[in-house]
Amino acid sequence: MKFFSYTHDEKKFYIGAEIKKENYNLTEALDIYQKSKGVTKKFSIQFLQMLIELGYCSKSIIDQIFNNPWVQSKIKKLTITSEFKYSIPVPRPSKIICLGRNYQAHIKELAHKVPDEPILFSKASSTLIAHNEEIIIPSWLEGRIDHEAELAVIIGKIGKNIPEDEALNYLAGYTIINDVTARDMQKKDLKNSNPWFRSKSLDTFSPLGPFVVPADEIDDPHNLNIKLKLNNKIRQNATTADMIFKIPAIIAYISKYMTLQPGDIIATGTPEGVSEIKDGDNIEITISKLGVLKNTVKKEK
Repeated sequence: MKFFSYTHDEKKFYIGAEIKKENYNLTEALDIYQKSKGVTKKFSIQFLQMLIELGYCSKSIIDQIFNNPWVQSKIKKLTITSEFKYSIPVPRPSKIICLGRNYQAHIKELAHKVPDEPILFSKASSTLIAHNEEIIIPSWLEGRIDHEAELAVIIGKIGKNIPEDEALNYLAGYTIINDVTARDMQKKDLKNSNPWFRSKSLDTFSPLGPFVVPADEIDDPHNLNIKLKLNNKIRQNATTADMIFKIPAIIAYISKYMTLQPGDIIATGTPEGVSEIKDGDNIEITISKLGVLKNTVKKEK
């Protein structure tokens, strides 16, 4: 089961659910379900972020909804048969927290030291774009721009000082993120002892999605293959088993310093193989069980 946000004729937003390779309008299914329960003051859940904040981003909950007789009677009507456009699954997170240097081979390729504790940095939420949208390189930006394929986790409920053995219970789901980086700008800022926030936070520098797979659909998030193709050539190919800091430890560590909110995105680090992207490039990131995220690159004139 996978969830996604989409628009139809660019007029209205909906939530979709991919179930057994069939796409359904989950927004309408939820409307029917509420009606079957006698809810008179119902409201439409049009955004995936709303689904997460309400605590409905769960395979078991959505299975219950689709097994409802009222919903089953309308199942053909709920099937998405026309073309649609994917939108950003979580467009307004309260924060995007990223890990640096969380794969040994990536540390080696950038000639850094292995960290003793997680290295955290943030990205602006305005960096987010959807599947099939363009990564825009500003006309004034010079130097190398890199792709970074990563597994991202999405927080499902409020948490502070979360114990490591309870951390996975705070997840809504998993998705794919491309932590695009202005590498030369980052190196310049590091050399001057400045934060590297700006090199990570240019508009369009965080493609996300297209799906959110609910946490209860993934048995082991540390057994997923990450593969990135640049113009159909494999550049990154690794497994989440190679993470230095595992997801429960990451969540526990971050929540010690800041309260995590539903919809918050945590990018868990990139494996080796980062390389330069340029105008006209096609990027395709695949994470097993999570789908494929595709974007193109455009240099402003």
